[in-house]
Amino acid sequence: MRTHSTSAAARLAAVFTGLLLVASVSVALAADASGLRSQAASLGTSLGTSLGADDESLDARANAATLELYALEAELGRARGAVESLSARQAVVARNRTAARRQLTVARDALRISQSRLAELVRALYEQSGSADPLAILLGAASLEEALAGLDSLTRAAGQNSKIIEQARSARAKLGALDTRLAAQGAELAKLAAEAAGRASALAEAAETRERFVAGLRHQQGLNAARIASIETQARSAEVQTTAISAIAAPVTTAVVDAAAPTAASAPSATSGRTITVSATGYALRGRTATGIQTAPGVVAVDPSVIPLGTRMTIPGYGEGIAADTGGAVHGNIIDLWFPSRAQALQWGRRTVTITLR
Repeated sequence: MRTHSTSAAARLAAVFTGLLLVASVSVALAADASGLRSQAASLGTSLGTSLGADDESLDARANAATLELYALEAELGRARGAVESLSARQAVVARNRTAARRQLTVARDALRISQSRLAELVRALYEQSGSADPLAILLGAASLEEALAGLDSLTRAAGQNSKIIEQARSARAKLGALDTRLAAQGAELAKLAAEAAGRASALAEAAETRERFVAGLRHQQGLNAARIASIETQARSAEVQTTAISAIAAPVTTAVVDAAAPTAASAPSATSGRTITVSATGYALRGRTATGIQTAPGVVAVDPSVIPLGTRMTIPGYGEGIAADTGGAVHGNIIDLWFPSRAQALQWGRRTVTITLR
């Protein structure tokens, strides 16, 4: 009888020892789950706040850079217009200079021909009748009228050639001065055109650099949005893990309690796998949601008393969504679905759909 009692006591002690071990494991699991949940929430909040502030700063810098780019493009347009105007003026000066040079060539030829003819007349005057004496013209004439007519003809010819020579010299001087002025204008226009072209090139390079800068800021904004989405996904994953750990710990704790005094089993999740019929309305307003994230495809506004924030869901005709916003008109079985454009939101309109919560 004593041996039997001793054996029963040993078994009872072993059972209680096992129960104590199980209880300690369940407490540790519950503590780990709580720690993971608090760490995930703290990390997601701090990183989300930091990235959100960085995203706002990038947006402001991108807007300022875009305005500077517009100013540079306007100034570049004016600079290119100045280059075209100067090029047109250069073409006009070049044409005028070409015409002046042709006229100068004509004047030089006329002067040379007139000088040659005058020289021939003078030579004929001294070589007539084989004598170098001009009076030979008078003595060789048949009459006084003939002599006077010959002298008058020579005088008129010489006078005409002298006038031609004087006009040719005057024209040559004027055309030479005109060519000099046109050459100076051409040089000045060439200098101005080179400066305008250099400025236009510098402005084009600055505009291209600013455009790359704006593109870089927009790309960084996209990366921030992706990082925010990744952080949200990691936070949800951590929440799922802690929920799973809690689910593991709860039955163990219940078993320990049942060993002392059996109680009713815990109820399953109120949302996971549940379907609910709601009235879904499309909207396209941009901004921050009630959870602090930017509006984006998949963001759903809900009544938190019906669908808790952070709940993932499948919406027929829309796709995957997450409860991340609230609204003044969103009460009861009503949800709002975000669309990138007003046209898409109007196309969705208001529909009655049965969604699946996950």
